[in-house]
Amino acid sequence: MRGFVLAVLLIIGAIVHVVSLGKAADGMKQLPHGDEYAFVVPSPILKIATLEFQGLASDILFLRSIVFLGGTFERTERPRVKEWEWKWLASVLDTATELDPYFLDPYYFANAYLPWDAGMANEANRILKKGSRYREWDWVPPFFVGFNDFFFLKDDVNAADYIMEASRRPGSNPMLASLASRLAYKGNRIETAILFLEEISRGLQEESMKKLYETRIRALRTVHVIEQSVAVFKKKFGRTPSNIGELVNRKILRQLPEDPYGGTYYLDADGQVHSTITTELGPYLSPFMKKQMQ
Repeated sequence: MRGFVLAVLLIIGAIVHVVSLGKAADGMKQLPHGDEYAFVVPSPILKIATLEFQGLASDILFLRSIVFLGGTFERTERPRVKEWEWKWLASVLDTATELDPYFLDPYYFANAYLPWDAGMANEANRILKKGSRYREWDWVPPFFVGFNDFFFLKDDVNAADYIMEASRRPGSNPMLASLASRLAYKGNRIETAILFLEEISRGLQEESMKKLYETRIRALRTVHVIEQSVAVFKKKFGRTPSNIGELVNRKILRQLPEDPYGGTYYLDADGQVHSTITTELGPYLSPFMKKQMQ
């Protein structure tokens, strides 16, 4: 009897092994030519291979993602990170959270870079929804999903659902329920985005992440001030200002606003605010984000 059970287990293991190898082969075929070295071993194979050390494997993958992205800041070419590299990074973070779905740091990391720099809000949300399911006591993952739905995917209904879910969880700010209600009413997008980012920043412990979001908040506030000034100008003079300097000359803006990312603000023919530097946040969206939002 024991021999029969052992034989069955071996057959099942062989089937799982063959299926996993098939998934790995399919993944390799989808990689850009010459980038095969960046292939991420599928989580079903890693779960079998790492046995009780899945948590350690998750830590190693997450560390690998941090080291990789940190190394790209030394690059001078544009775009700094290639599209296939962003996909690889998303795959690494997805696999890390498959091995240890309770590990919080990969969820923070995925949300800090995939939607903003890579234009991969859907991929970020897929990872974050996993965190929301497993970390059912934690309000942060559903809050991130809700923000991405609101700001990047323009899905106010789904955003309201996730923000409301976050508001029900222990430790969340009572203001989240109000934000969810405002989303349901489709309030002013940029003002609501600032409120969301302020809430995210308050919950962050790591200083580098906190500074990242604080810079985004300053950028959004500045853009909002310029937008309001353009609206005042249009109402007063019946036309769009030719440039931001005209807003200053007409005493609508006190001074030329500074771009926290180092660029210079300007207005297009329709009075929309842009920046000469391409980074993040609305007028700073990366090429991949702009492509997604077209």
